[in-house]
Amino acid sequence: MSKASLANFIDQESDTKDIAKAIASYLIDTKQTQSLDSLLRDVMTARESRGVYEITVASSHPLEQKQTNAIKEYFSKNFKGANEVIVHTKIDTTLLGGIRIESANYLIDQTLKSKLNHIKSSIDK
Repeated sequence: MSKASLANFIDQESDTKDIAKAIASYLIDTKQTQSLDSLLRDVMTARESRGVYEITVASSHPLEQKQTNAIKEYFSKNFKGANEVIVHTKIDTTLLGGIRIESANYLIDQTLKSKLNHIKSSIDK
């Protein structure tokens, strides 16, 4: 079974937790844990094709519900076919400010570091 077929199978199963545990156990037993990130990204891509966007938002401080709702609304309006947006938040103390939003196929980096690097590269040109 190809990795894409496996990802689609996982996505279609109703009891994904049990399947995820079984796959994780298999990857650990066969010493293929390096494949896990890739497989998870493939599952997220399969879900995006059905309109379910699962995103991770990293920030230096906890987001308020209003901010999380604004991010959901942005994805719903700007990403064709986004019927459902699932937001996972993550505190990243290495960020000075701003947010970084990641999905299976997109990265929106609005961190202070990213903005400063952009300014620096435009000055260096």
